[in-house]
Amino acid sequence: MQFPKHIQLRDVTLRDGLQNESVFVATEEKLRLVSELVQAGFKSLEVTSFVRSDRILPLRDANEFAKQLPELEGIEYRALVPNQRGLSRLLETPVRTAVVFLSASTAHNEENVQRTTDESLAIVTDVARRAQSHGVKVVGAIATSFVCPFIGEVPFEDVRRVAAQLVEAGVSELSIADTIGRATPRMVYERCEALKLLFPDVPLALHLHDPRGYGLANVYAGIQAGVYDFDVAQAGLGGCPYAPLAPGNMRASLVQSFLEDQHIDTALDAERLVELDASFRKAVSEGQPLSDPS
Repeated sequence: MQFPKHIQLRDVTLRDGLQNESVFVATEEKLRLVSELVQAGFKSLEVTSFVRSDRILPLRDANEFAKQLPELEGIEYRALVPNQRGLSRLLETPVRTAVVFLSASTAHNEENVQRTTDESLAIVTDVARRAQSHGVKVVGAIATSFVCPFIGEVPFEDVRRVAAQLVEAGVSELSIADTIGRATPRMVYERCEALKLLFPDVPLALHLHDPRGYGLANVYAGIQAGVYDFDVAQAGLGGCPYAPLAPGNMRASLVQSFLEDQHIDTALDAERLVELDASFRKAVSEGQPLSDPS
């Protein structure tokens, strides 16, 4: 195996990191945290989700927040888009990468968006094509690409089928998620290797969680399979509201240190990452409780 010289770490704290919290972080504070993330060296940030505000209350300010994002050269903002209405909201903001998402497991997809996987495929395919007609980059994200909280291990054929239809719809990138952190390094390696062989012209990213201490081993397995793009979050925040016991995301400072120790560049400032862990913990601890009607 030949190690890559550089790996991209994408920050997803403002979306995935906050969506499972029981507090609302003010829009002004989120904008301040965007500035800190950029100063730390992140070039790609997943910032919010254009879902109904009553579905994920910590992200209820998606429109207001996204419209105020500073347009910075070389910085990519991403947002989750569940349907055509969500895409229309995205088009009113500086965000120019839409993440269309669904689960390889129908059981989880029904819990998440009240549709079967096939029903979601039809919707996200239409969204992807419309987004591209507006010059918006589209990423296809596949949740429960390894294990589902309701059915256990998800057959790889289900993942492959969803990925194939997303590629046919023209997505620029595939992102596969270990939604509940139950993947093993062998599963990560074998599934990533297979997807890379099946879709060699479509970049592949990994979204990992770490409840059992396999997280860094899964990062390494992904690298072995040729994946050089990983989602991370500050302070290990995050989780899926519709997946019981879903743990937080891979902590950015930990992954950065792991990679840098192996002489793999991330272009991130290690000291600033440690400060960001503290900044996000503080933001969450001082957030407005969701039960507070004000």
